[in-house]
Amino acid sequence: MTVQQEAIRMINSMPDDTVGVLVEFLKRTMANDSRFDDGRVEGKTQIQRPGRKLGIADGMYRIPDSIDACNNEIASMFGVSE
Repeated sequence: MTVQQEAIRMINSMPDDTVGVLVEFLKRTMANDSRFDDGRVEGKTQIQRPGRKLGIADGMYRIPDSIDACNNEIASMFGVSE
């Protein structure tokens, strides 16, 4: 038995709602895979995945040259003597 025949056998034994979930999953998976760009996926939609956006607070905060500049102030907040 081929893999395709086994898959069809399994799908035929599934309830319709489960098959629907499987079909939706396959459509989404195949829509984002360039190996399936030959038009065989009916209702194929491209799903936009958000890119990683770094630096969303650009310019909103000043980054100090040294993170040790406030050590004494922080120590006093916690009651630690110098």
